[in-house]
Amino acid sequence: MAESKRSYEIRKRIYEIIEGTNDQDRLGQYYNTFMPVVIVASLIPLGFKVETLPLRVLDKVAMVIFIIDYLLRWATADFKAGEKSVKVFIQYPFTTMAIVDLISILPSLTLVNESLKTLRALRMLRALRSIRVLKGMRYWKNFVILGNVLEKSKDSLLTVGMLAAAYILVS
Repeated sequence: MAESKRSYEIRKRIYEIIEGTNDQDRLGQYYNTFMPVVIVASLIPLGFKVETLPLRVLDKVAMVIFIIDYLLRWATADFKAGEKSVKVFIQYPFTTMAIVDLISILPSLTLVNESLKTLRALRMLRALRSIRVLKGMRYWKNFVILGNVLEKSKDSLLTVGMLAAAYILVS
């Protein structure tokens, strides 16, 4: 079924806002300032040993914002990829940043969180919430540059890493 012109325009506008494609776009600037603030705020509950109601509320609000961000990025994946196909939407959840986003959301979900409280050995998985720091990579230009360099040289880095691991095992 063909997408209506209006929904196409809405999705394109959402993409422009969340990706910050236009430096003159105020809404995009607000969004790209708001999200790092939410990321930093979502790390605050990790600094406390006891979970209080305000910290739980902060964590849940951040989780909802992260879920909305994840879904918006998924809905506009075709604009990011530059091609309009169903394949792009299927591939999106397997991209590096989508996986980081998902891993940062999952530990805060109530069902997962409650099961982790009962399983002491798995309680360490709650620390995955600290992965939220990696979400900031798409908002800070230096991380974007570093990410691009790492992406381009991933084969070389993987080879060096495997050689280093083999050296350590042999030693």
